[in-house]
Amino acid sequence: MIDMRIGDCMTLMATLPDRAFDLAVVDVPYGIGENGDRNASRGKLAIAKDYKPFFGGDREAPPTEYFAELMRVSKNQIIWGANHFIDRIPIPSSCWIVWDKVTGESDFADSELAWTSFGTAVRNFRFQWSGML
Repeated sequence: MIDMRIGDCMTLMATLPDRAFDLAVVDVPYGIGENGDRNASRGKLAIAKDYKPFFGGDREAPPTEYFAELMRVSKNQIIWGANHFIDRIPIPSSCWIVWDKVTGESDFADSELAWTSFGTAVRNFRFQWSGML
Protein backbone atom coordinates (compact mmCIF):
# COMPACT_ATOMS: atom_id res chain seq x y z
CA MET A 1 0.00 0.00 0.00
CA ILE A 2 1.21 3.51 -0.80
CA ASP A 3 0.45 6.17 1.78
CA MET A 4 0.91 9.74 0.50
CA ARG A 5 0.52 12.68 2.83
CA ILE A 6 0.84 16.39 2.20
CA GLY A 7 2.02 18.80 4.88
CA ASP A 8 5.03 19.81 6.90
CA CYS A 9 7.08 16.63 7.16
CA MET A 10 8.30 17.23 10.72
CA THR A 11 4.74 17.80 11.92
CA LEU A 12 3.48 14.69 10.10
CA MET A 13 6.34 12.46 11.24
CA ALA A 14 5.73 13.47 14.86
CA THR A 15 2.27 11.87 14.61
CA LEU A 16 3.61 8.53 13.38
CA PRO A 17 4.65 5.52 15.44
CA ASP A 18 8.16 4.08 15.25
CA ARG A 19 8.83 2.13 12.03
CA ALA A 20 5.48 3.14 10.50
CA PHE A 21 6.82 2.74 6.95
CA ASP A 22 8.80 -0.08 5.38
CA LEU A 23 10.72 2.31 3.13
CA ALA A 24 11.11 6.08 2.92
CA VAL A 25 12.44 7.39 -0.40
CA VAL A 26 13.18 11.11 -0.12
CA ASP A 27 14.71 13.78 -2.32
CA VAL A 28 15.02 16.70 0.07
CA PRO A 29 16.54 20.12 -0.70
CA TYR A 30 20.31 19.71 -1.06
CA GLY A 31 21.22 23.16 0.25
CA ILE A 32 23.23 24.06 -2.87
CA GLY A 33 21.31 27.19 -3.92
CA GLU A 34 19.67 25.69 -7.02
CA ASN A 35 16.22 26.97 -7.94
CA GLY A 36 15.67 26.20 -11.63
CA ASP A 37 16.20 29.71 -13.02
CA ARG A 38 19.43 28.77 -14.87
CA ASN A 39 18.14 25.56 -16.42
CA ALA A 40 17.06 27.15 -19.70
CA SER A 41 20.71 27.45 -20.80
CA ARG A 42 22.08 24.19 -19.38
CA GLY A 43 21.05 21.26 -21.55
CA LYS A 44 22.36 20.37 -24.98
CA LEU A 45 20.17 17.28 -25.55
CA ALA A 46 16.78 18.91 -24.97
CA ILE A 47 16.04 22.59 -25.44
CA ALA A 48 14.44 24.16 -22.38
CA LYS A 49 11.66 26.60 -23.17
CA ASP A 50 9.99 27.76 -19.98
CA TYR A 51 12.00 27.18 -16.80
CA LYS A 52 11.06 29.39 -13.88
CA PRO A 53 12.47 29.61 -10.38
CA PHE A 54 10.65 27.25 -8.05
CA PHE A 55 9.19 28.26 -4.71
CA GLY A 56 11.71 28.44 -1.88
CA GLY A 57 14.75 27.51 -3.93
CA ASP A 58 17.28 25.14 -2.43
CA ARG A 59 18.89 27.24 0.26
CA GLU A 60 19.18 24.77 3.13
CA ALA A 61 19.29 21.00 3.56
CA PRO A 62 17.14 19.57 6.36
CA PRO A 63 18.58 19.67 9.88
CA THR A 64 20.00 16.63 11.68
CA GLU A 65 16.69 16.26 13.54
CA TYR A 66 14.87 15.59 10.27
CA PHE A 67 17.06 12.58 9.48
CA ALA A 68 16.77 11.18 13.01
CA GLU A 69 12.97 11.42 12.78
CA LEU A 70 12.94 9.92 9.28
CA MET A 71 14.91 6.93 10.56
CA ARG A 72 12.56 6.59 13.52
CA VAL A 73 9.41 6.38 11.38
CA SER A 74 10.80 4.14 8.61
CA LYS A 75 12.44 0.74 8.61
CA ASN A 76 14.69 1.57 5.63
CA GLN A 77 15.61 4.77 3.82
CA ILE A 78 16.88 5.95 0.46
CA ILE A 79 18.00 9.59 0.67
CA TRP A 80 18.88 11.25 -2.65
CA GLY A 81 21.55 13.95 -2.66
CA ALA A 82 22.95 12.86 0.70
CA ASN A 83 26.50 13.55 -0.48
CA HIS A 84 25.66 17.26 -0.01
CA PHE A 85 24.71 16.86 3.66
CA ILE A 86 26.20 13.56 4.83
CA ASP A 87 27.31 15.10 8.12
CA ARG A 88 23.62 15.35 9.08
CA ILE A 89 22.89 11.63 8.67
CA PRO A 90 23.75 9.84 11.91
CA ILE A 91 24.50 6.36 10.48
CA PRO A 92 27.26 5.36 8.03
CA SER A 93 26.32 3.18 5.06
CA SER A 94 28.18 0.87 2.71
CA CYS A 95 25.33 0.91 0.19
CA TRP A 96 24.94 4.00 -1.92
CA ILE A 97 23.01 4.18 -5.17
CA VAL A 98 24.86 5.85 -8.03
CA TRP A 99 22.50 7.12 -10.74
CA ASP A 100 24.48 7.63 -13.95
CA LYS A 101 22.24 10.18 -15.67
CA VAL A 102 24.03 9.94 -19.06
CA THR A 103 23.74 13.72 -19.26
CA GLY A 104 25.96 14.24 -22.27
CA GLU A 105 27.26 17.75 -22.79
CA SER A 106 25.66 19.87 -20.10
CA ASP A 107 26.62 21.38 -16.78
CA PHE A 108 24.23 19.10 -14.90
CA ALA A 109 25.95 16.53 -12.69
CA ASP A 110 26.93 13.31 -14.44
CA SER A 111 25.55 11.27 -11.54
CA GLU A 112 23.35 11.57 -8.47
CA LEU A 113 24.08 9.77 -5.21
CA ALA A 114 21.63 8.29 -2.74
CA TRP A 115 22.50 7.12 0.77
CA THR A 116 20.66 3.95 1.78
CA SER A 117 20.16 2.06 5.00
CA PHE A 118 20.77 -1.26 3.26
CA GLY A 119 23.83 -3.30 4.18
CA THR A 120 24.93 -4.27 0.68
CA ALA A 121 27.52 -2.97 -1.77
CA VAL A 122 27.25 0.22 -3.83
CA ARG A 123 24.75 -0.13 -6.68
CA ASN A 124 24.75 1.60 -10.09
CA PHE A 125 21.65 2.64 -12.01
CA ARG A 126 21.91 4.03 -15.54
CA PHE A 127 19.04 6.07 -16.93
CA GLN A 128 19.35 9.10 -19.21
CA TRP A 129 18.10 12.37 -17.79
CA SER A 130 18.63 15.87 -19.13
CA GLY A 131 15.87 18.21 -18.13
CA MET A 132 12.66 16.70 -19.46
CA LEU A 133 14.42 14.29 -21.87
